[in-house]
Amino acid sequence: MDGTSNSELEVLRSATAGLAAEARDRALEFEGAKQLPDDFVAKLKAAGVYRLLVARSQGGLGGSTRDWLDLIIALAESDGSTGWACAHGAICSALLANVANQSFVAEAMADPDISIAWSNLPRIQSAEFVPGGMQISGEWAFATGCTAATFLGGMFVKPGTEKNEPPTRIVALAQRGEAKIKRTWDPGGLAATGSHSVVFDDLFIPDQQIFEWPEVTITSGLDTGIFATGTWLITMCAAATHLGIARRALDEARARLVHSSGASTGLGDASNSEAICMLERAEGIVLSCRLALYATADAVWDARKNLPKMPTQAIRDASLVGVSTVHQCSEVVRMAYAQGGAASIARTNALQKCLRDSSCLTHHVAANATFLEALGRIRIGMDGLGYQIG
Repeated sequence: MDGTSNSELEVLRSATAGLAAEARDRALEFEGAKQLPDDFVAKLKAAGVYRLLVARSQGGLGGSTRDWLDLIIALAESDGSTGWACAHGAICSALLANVANQSFVAEAMADPDISIAWSNLPRIQSAEFVPGGMQISGEWAFATGCTAATFLGGMFVKPGTEKNEPPTRIVALAQRGEAKIKRTWDPGGLAATGSHSVVFDDLFIPDQQIFEWPEVTITSGLDTGIFATGTWLITMCAAATHLGIARRALDEARARLVHSSGASTGLGDASNSEAICMLERAEGIVLSCRLALYATADAVWDARKNLPKMPTQAIRDASLVGVSTVHQCSEVVRMAYAQGGAASIARTNALQKCLRDSSCLTHHVAANATFLEALGRIRIGMDGLGYQIG
């Protein structure tokens, strides 16, 4: 019997507008705090944001990629940090649910406040196998959402791997309160994601809280295992976040175009044909990206029925559309910002915040130029599929 009712997904859908409105109103507060505040996180958890992509039989909402994209784009339109942190938190829960020890999954998902955060940027001082688990000292930077997490940690290369062997990557998670959070996150944009560093100080991590990723064995036996392979879903996180930010930037720029006399902002009035054409070109870019993102996400989702055979072409297509969306929407934000006039240079201005937020994920390992090159090398036959592309 499913662990939740269909009504839980409807609760989240109904709650999305209110959560987005609050994120919009409090965005600068969130930014100053360098994290999503605890009271807002409690509302996200109560609505089921972090359990959206977990199967209902495991205590999740059983949402689809389309449900997830709808949510993240809406939240990111209000506040880029909220969109990215929620996107990341939701996929970490989905990954855990499908690749970790299922006894641990059942225990972790029994907590309705479940939230998982891990990073793939390790600095390991020591990691060794001991009876029943591992003893680990190390630190992981850019652990998005760690301030909201009930389990947190990071990925690193499995000890004992021989130099002539391909590396096996594993994730180790500690319970909240066991790991330390070092408040290192102070970026120009996406400041409220709480992407601080996670520290293990000679921590014992039980075997059941350690699992291989991103090269995985699906342990759930469920079709949600489609979420587990490679990093394509992280690329989609960045793409959905940028779609929301670009949507907000265009709306802000167009509102200024329509309502301003141009005396103080430099916009001119609604007869400014150059500005109208530029914003309409940008609108076409956003529409094209959105349609392509949903289409490729749907293709991967539909292919889950064929597991354990992974839809490698669909995943490659989703990855390419995702990384392209990140960069094209970043350019759209710059186009909108160019129409903002002097008012947009203020730190509290919405266009200025969109510009700051859209400048970050273009550097993310799952959306940067190196990732795009990896896709291109596969396409022309130089490389085979690797852990990044799945």
